Formats: sequence, C-alpha cells, structure tokens
Amino acid sequence: MNYRDYITILKNQINSQPYKEQLHFALMICKKLYFEYQKFADKYQWGNADLLMDAINICQQAIENSADLTRIKELLPEIDSITPDMDDFGSDYQASYALNASASVYETLEFIKDQDKTHIYNIATYYTDTIDFKIQEAKDLTDLEIENHPLMIEGWNFIIEQTKNGVAETSRVQ
Repeated sequence: MNYRDYITILKNQINSQPYKEQLHFALMICKKLYFEYQKFADKYQWGNADLLMDAINICQQAIENSADLTRIKELLPEIDSITPDMDDFGSDYQASYALNASASVYETLEFIKDQDKTHIYNIATYYTDTIDFKIQEAKDLTDLEIENHPLMIEGWNFIIEQTKNGVAETSRVQ
C-alpha cells in the first residue's frame, strides 16, 4: 500500500463509520499519544499533562453519556494553551509528539461538538505523523523510504483496521 491508497481507504472508512465508532477511534488515538505529551511535559516542565488527561476523560464520558458541551467549550482554549509551539522548542522531536498528542485531544473535543468527520481524519494524521517523526529520528529518509518503512506500514494498517465499521468500538483502549 502506498500513501495515496492509504488516504483513499482511510477517508472512505471514516465516512462510513458511525459517530460512536469514530469517537472510540479518536479516543484510542488520544490515549496512545498521551504518553508522548507526558514525557515532554516531564522533560521541559512545561504544559499540563493532568489537564490533557482531564480532557481525555471528558471525551470518554461523551461516549458513555451525553456530552457536556459547556465544559468542552471551556476546555478548548485551555488545551490550546498547553499545546507546544514548535518555534519555542526547536527541532526537538518530543515537542512534535506532544503537539500531536494535544492536537488530537483538541480535535476530539471539536468532533464531539460538531461531529465533523474531518477531525477524525486529522487525528489519524497526528498518529501517523508521530510515527513518521520517530522513523526520521534515526536518519533522514525519502518519502518512499518512509512509506515502505515497517513502522509506517504497521501504523497505516493499524489505522485502517481501527476505522473499519465495528472494529473501533470492540477493540477500544480502556
């Protein structure tokens, strides 16, 4: 599978997935990326990993109950304020990972608010961007080398599997 095939499959699956499954998928990615944010916050003593986890918990509650839209609207600027700006952290990969983690939570909150499927696509992209950065930490590779890297192939396959109808809900991270 190449990048174009991956994107085509991903968009088709996201468009056919019901809201609750999309939310389960988004939440799973938020939880996976959260630890990257936590490592970054510990290293730089910057940000707020507890606030990010609180937002993830609000997203979890939105699956189980009706969403607290007032709290979500309050959280959006708070999450934005703890999202690292790459200009402040140079080329540190950990800052990129933390940016992707906080952006995935922000997008999940937005998705709960407006149910725009573009947020789900963006969340999947934050996950694969994190994999891309990890691959490039070792050495600078071409786009084709990244596409064919075992970690990227594994990441794409994971995303494709998780966005199939009926999968994200049954295999969600607890």
